[in-house]
Amino acid sequence: MSFFLNCPNCGPRDVHEFRYGGEVLGAGATGSNLPGPQRERWYHRFGCRRWLVAERDVRTNEVMRTAWLDGEAS
Repeated sequence: MSFFLNCPNCGPRDVHEFRYGGEVLGAGATGSNLPGPQRERWYHRFGCRRWLVAERDVRTNEVMRTAWLDGEAS
């Protein structure tokens, strides 16, 4: 399955350019593993080589928002 992530530096790119880094969890939380939106880490390995966070609906792969992992919005 393929979808696009909007890299804040490089623009929209196919997900295959990135490496999945797992769900972003709060302190002491475990992975939700539930269908619906979740926050995830992604590394742009074939682009700018920076980590970003994406809010993605895991049912549909719709990406609602991306930002740098350090919190700077795109």
